[in-house]
Amino acid sequence: MSATREPSGRQALAERLGRLHGELRQQGKTQKDAVEEANRRLRTADGRPQDVRSPRRTGGVDLSVTAVNDWFPKQKGAKEPSVPRDFEDLWAVVAVMLKWTGQLGNKSSEIGFRRSWSELFKAAQQATGLDEEVRGYLEAAWKAAEQHPYPGVPGQVSPPSLAAVYVRQRSRLAAQDGHTTSRKGSATGPGEKSGAAPVKAAEAVFHALDRVCVLVAGPGVGKSTLLRTRLRDAASEWLHGRPPIGKSPLAVPVWISARALAGEETQVPDALAAATRKLSRYGRHPELPKARFLERPCAGAHWQVLVDGLDELPDAEERRAVLQKLANAAAQDPPLYRCVVATRPLAQAELDVLDRATPHYELQPFTTDDLHAYVDKYFSTRWPQEEATRRAQQFTGALRGTSLTELSRTPLMAFMLCQLYFAQPERPLPNGRGAVYEAFTDLLYENNQSKLVGNSHEEAIQRLVESLQSPRARRETEAAAQQVLEQLPELINYLAYRRITGHQAPATELLASDEAVHRPAKVRPERWRAYLDDLLRHTGLLTHHADGLDFPHQTFIEYHAAQHATRNVQAREACLDAVFPPGQAYRIRDTEPSYLGFLLDALLASSAAAETTHRIEVLTRQAGGLACRFLVEQVALRTGLPTASTAQQLRRFAQDAQIQYHHDSDRVLAAMGLAGVEGYQEEGATRLTAFANDTALDSYARSLAADRLAGVPGYGDRAAQLLDQLATDTTLHSRDRLRASMGVAKVPGYGDRAAQLLDQLATDTTLNGWERVEAANHLTGVPGYKERAIQLLDQLANDTTLHGYARAEAAASLIEVEGHRDRATYLLNQLARDLTGLEEYRDVGIALLANLADPDHTALDSYARVQAARDLTEVSGYREYAAELLDQLANDTALDGYARVLAARDLTEVQGHRDRAVQLLEQLANDTALDSSARVQAARHLTEVQGHRGHAAQLLNQFARDLIELEGHRDEGAALLIALADHTTLDGYARVLAARDLTGVQGHRGHAAQLLNQFARDLIELEGHRDEGAALLIALADHTTLDGYARVQAARDLAGVQGYLGEAVQLLTRLADDTTLDDSDRMQAAVILATIRDDGAR
Repeated sequence: MSATREPSGRQALAERLGRLHGELRQQGKTQKDAVEEANRRLRTADGRPQDVRSPRRTGGVDLSVTAVNDWFPKQKGAKEPSVPRDFEDLWAVVAVMLKWTGQLGNKSSEIGFRRSWSELFKAAQQATGLDEEVRGYLEAAWKAAEQHPYPGVPGQVSPPSLAAVYVRQRSRLAAQDGHTTSRKGSATGPGEKSGAAPVKAAEAVFHALDRVCVLVAGPGVGKSTLLRTRLRDAASEWLHGRPPIGKSPLAVPVWISARALAGEETQVPDALAAATRKLSRYGRHPELPKARFLERPCAGAHWQVLVDGLDELPDAEERRAVLQKLANAAAQDPPLYRCVVATRPLAQAELDVLDRATPHYELQPFTTDDLHAYVDKYFSTRWPQEEATRRAQQFTGALRGTSLTELSRTPLMAFMLCQLYFAQPERPLPNGRGAVYEAFTDLLYENNQSKLVGNSHEEAIQRLVESLQSPRARRETEAAAQQVLEQLPELINYLAYRRITGHQAPATELLASDEAVHRPAKVRPERWRAYLDDLLRHTGLLTHHADGLDFPHQTFIEYHAAQHATRNVQAREACLDAVFPPGQAYRIRDTEPSYLGFLLDALLASSAAAETTHRIEVLTRQAGGLACRFLVEQVALRTGLPTASTAQQLRRFAQDAQIQYHHDSDRVLAAMGLAGVEGYQEEGATRLTAFANDTALDSYARSLAADRLAGVPGYGDRAAQLLDQLATDTTLHSRDRLRASMGVAKVPGYGDRAAQLLDQLATDTTLNGWERVEAANHLTGVPGYKERAIQLLDQLANDTTLHGYARAEAAASLIEVEGHRDRATYLLNQLARDLTGLEEYRDVGIALLANLADPDHTALDSYARVQAARDLTEVSGYREYAAELLDQLANDTALDGYARVLAARDLTEVQGHRDRAVQLLEQLANDTALDSSARVQAARHLTEVQGHRGHAAQLLNQFARDLIELEGHRDEGAALLIALADHTTLDGYARVLAARDLTGVQGHRGHAAQLLNQFARDLIELEGHRDEGAALLIALADHTTLDGYARVQAARDLAGVQGYLGEAVQLLTRLADDTTLDDSDRMQAAVILATIRDDGAR
């Protein structure tokens, strides 16, 4: 056997459990069944009633099904398992599984199995380790991620650490239908349909098994901070001996900007290596070579690639190329990389380059409670807790007074507002997004003056000048350097404009290309760029990134770029024509809404304000529904649109049903926008209330109106009442009743009522199955109702009155609930088999089996997929297709090895495919990349195929001898030899050979001697094999490594073989005289010898 590295630690234990689980499934039993039986035995042993639950949280003995589930692997290489807290817990479950699979026989075999599993358990308790190279990287990555991502105000206390103020956010699976991924709007923008997937902790994105996923959110919502937090937390867990095991795949994260992945020649390993080199300021040796990213960070782990700022790549084709590159890198089996890509909303066509199954997650902004928690944490870093709480309440009240509450739900805006308050607590907060960015930028400049940053700049000029010898060169250089310093604010705006128009070169290189930054002839380029770097760094407007000196956030680029685009009269005229192209009718350019908002703010604050207002009014009169969405987007961004005219247009859009709309919901969105215009909140809320009550509107528009009313400050209770009425109104479409019920769940304080509504819908037999399943699925996201939701999903999956696809959807929903995947896959398999037997649903069952068995369906565990393919072989007309699936599964290196063996074994039973199955079993038995136990199973199954037993026995015998030589596997090898010797379908030679080999295993020689003795007696009774049996008895009696008792018994049995009495006497004589034997054995030999002589004398 090849000396390939065997799985170790947690992975070895999980794989052994996985193989045993596979065998259990062949008996029609599930993992849950085994846990329940183990619990019955534990209760009996503890003197408790066998069938009365005894939870451990109340001092009982029961094992949790969820906890046991975490011991098992779900996909090879995809999830590092947890380890049982106590060996007796493990053995309680394993003993049941061994018993049910027929492996646990007499006491001797139980002792052997227990010893083997105990050794596995001890090895699994040892922590998974990283080498020093990767640890060095993680130390630097942790330090980098611990820094606050946004710049502090010079002259004030530095921003607190990220850990001190971070408030965890939530995310949800986005519908990939254009509503949540359109580039025109935010991820939570006005075009979004309510009723998406349940909201979960944002960190769940990093713990999923998806090879690539996309994290979508609007500007400033916290994408970069979430990635940074993931890097910090994971690095800390690794460095402090707490690798994230059990609840998620084992991963080492690497942060990288999308820009670093751009370019046809840039490969993922190269870019990752470059990203680590940029951490040099945070550690001694953080850099990892490219070769390190071509292998796993440690056994059982993968690299988690955290890609930030995909939307910051200016070209759509470049963004698509980066996504394709990541998808290709993650396609390896098992995956070496898993990628999380953060981006603002993009056109669906750009994301379609990824597999359709690639999930898109929406990062949710702060809730009102989140915002209060953030402010309270932030203020507590500066003032005592009591004062911090008082000031935080005043601050959030001021936000409501300036209509900044919604805007401040984005973490970046909350940060800047806190910084502005810290600088001057008595100054009123700015009104509008552009005003906040302007005030924050001005604050940086003001505090730079108080810090005498000008002195730093003068010193930079002095250093540059003193590096030259010629007086003339010094004068020219000083003049050029002073000119750059005087124009620095405008140059920063220019730099931002170059960034937003697609130029990704280093900041100093871009500045050096401007005419106003003319490099003196006598100054070397690298010295000039160093001077520019000094100037930029001291402004506080740019910060150090992994990619070099740059703006701290994309919105800062947009703000400064807008200042450049509107810097003078000519620039403003060009900007107006670009934003509102002149012609017969104005139209809206495809400009990113956030950047468009900054441009409008700058135009409306300039001499072009009147013309800008005129063009907006003309646009909104001519463009219909599209103009309505444009206004609603900009109101949501708190762009400084003219209040009266904006409100007038939104009022017209809301009340005029004759305007060309795509849907009634556009009128609702207009009312929502109106509620966001300062001074018109009440009117907007009144219109939303009216729409929710308007029976002339379709039910979707009504439920949307009530849902949006919940977002208007002060109207939560009224919205909840309306949503409740809609949810219970049986005249409405059931999907909109469901949407209304989910809307109730989003209103603080109404979780219990929402759960009641969802429960009613899930159990309402007048609804179609799809909606009932969706109601139960959403109930899983309501705090405190997860178990009830699981119960409902299970019931729906087993409800034979529902359509087959709805039942399948219920079972599939359970797969996403932690701890219930095993039950869900069992239900799916059972459901598919049931449906194929019903004429009405036969096609549904066949499709479900085919989907379950599909080699690309990696979400399910290996055994479920093999089971589905095997079941499909029994469906008339699908035998050949099923055989093809089994063949593919047996060849799929991403599957667990034992699952591949099962697929090959099942193929032996498909008519016409036995030879191919034998070929696969032989390949698997000889595949040194598999662990030894899977190879043994392949050979064992080969013994069941007529005509191949001899070859299989040879393979098994060799495996057994190799295991015996492998440290810690002696008992496992001995058990295999015993099984071979006991295998009655093998030829006698193979069985004898196994028993003979067993005699060489310490602790098993007595058992081997018994087997050989029995073989010898059987041979003697077999006509024509007497001499062969006698020879075996002689060999046993002469075998000096066996115990004396076995040797004496062999000699005694030889005495009864015709023609061998003389040799038996000689053997007994020697044994009686052998002083190396125990006295009792010598005495026994003498007694037998005397009996023989007495019989001869008579």
